[in-house]
Amino acid sequence: MGHKTIYAPHHDFYIDQSKKIDNYNMDSFHMHKMYEVYYLMEGSRKYFIDDSIYLVNAGSLVLIDADSVHKTSSMGDIPHTRIVLNFSQDFLESFSNEVKDLDLTSIFKTKFVVLPLSFKYKLTIENILSRLIDLGCLDVGKDQADYLDVSYDQMASKKLMTKLLLSELLLQIKEYIHVLEQKEYESHQIVNNKVDKIIKYICKHYAEDLTLTSIAEAFYISPFYLSKIFKRSTNLSIVEYINSLRIRHAKELLETSSTKIAEIAEIVGFSSSSHFSRTFKLLTGLSPQQYKKFYSNK
Repeated sequence: MGHKTIYAPHHDFYIDQSKKIDNYNMDSFHMHKMYEVYYLMEGSRKYFIDDSIYLVNAGSLVLIDADSVHKTSSMGDIPHTRIVLNFSQDFLESFSNEVKDLDLTSIFKTKFVVLPLSFKYKLTIENILSRLIDLGCLDVGKDQADYLDVSYDQMASKKLMTKLLLSELLLQIKEYIHVLEQKEYESHQIVNNKVDKIIKYICKHYAEDLTLTSIAEAFYISPFYLSKIFKRSTNLSIVEYINSLRIRHAKELLETSSTKIAEIAEIVGFSSSSHFSRTFKLLTGLSPQQYKKFYSNK
């Protein structure tokens, strides 16, 4: 499956394992309404989430809340192997009332973002992830089950097993977060004071008429230097980061208001509706119209 599947909202569960042997960086920031569990099996990565940059080493889990702006980038030419798991709130909570009552997605709301696993939890969590990978991405109807030459009952059984294993995974992570709380552990952020301040400034002013020049002037540095240090930290341009924050705000407005799409484009800081629509589709996999239609039926 290609990367676009990750942000397709009609997939309630997605898991993928891949190994990259070269200097691999994600093409763009992206976001989705799914919760994400990222596990780095080998190598080291930088993980950019909302307004922070984290160092992730082999044997660490990363917890990414729904609609967080995120991307990974390389730490030089180090090969890496990772597992990415996405799931929707509905997929988990439709399983049982007991699971719903446990509020397992609360693990994505804590200060613990990057979790270096102890030996005990590493073995348990790797085993669960391995079993989930064996089950695959199962979200098909009866017609597709017939096409794939498996019975609908088999598909239903595998889907139930997926929900069982996902619940067990999140319970293990919740338990481990409690262990880290006792140890007063802090997620390892990469600290660059200048870039950190720039990121927080953009978070505050993204809906305004921001340009590379105006941000550079706010920090008394040249546009060239600003572009260089931001790119070095995130592997992407400032414009792409600004746009990702604007699209996140736009998604909220599309879901919760009856505001027209052209007005939303203006509210979040885009100078034209066409640019807004192109950027929205790039980051979410859907046009603003498709997104509004999908979520207005929820």
